[in-house]
Amino acid sequence: MYYNTNNETGETLTRSRNNTVTQEDVILNVFENNPTNEFTPSEVLNVIGFQDPNCTWPITSIRRAITNLTDSNKIKKTDNQKVGPYGKNVYTWKLI
Repeated sequence: MYYNTNNETGETLTRSRNNTVTQEDVILNVFENNPTNEFTPSEVLNVIGFQDPNCTWPITSIRRAITNLTDSNKIKKTDNQKVGPYGKNVYTWKLI
């Protein structure tokens, strides 16, 4: 789902919505290819960046897609945490 917070219209809005679906598909693929692993949003971004060094998705887009995938019951948030890139504990998600 694309959250149109900047009031896009027309073709720009259509493109943004299509890109959102693509991002969610790519992120779900990370979980499906690693069904026993748990990932933080930063780890998902690192996996995608390793697969496509030209990927420039911001971490906020990764987090949004993870939320949408969680809401659609494709992945789930765990009670486990890992130390994130800024030294703080971050929750992990895994495939349902």
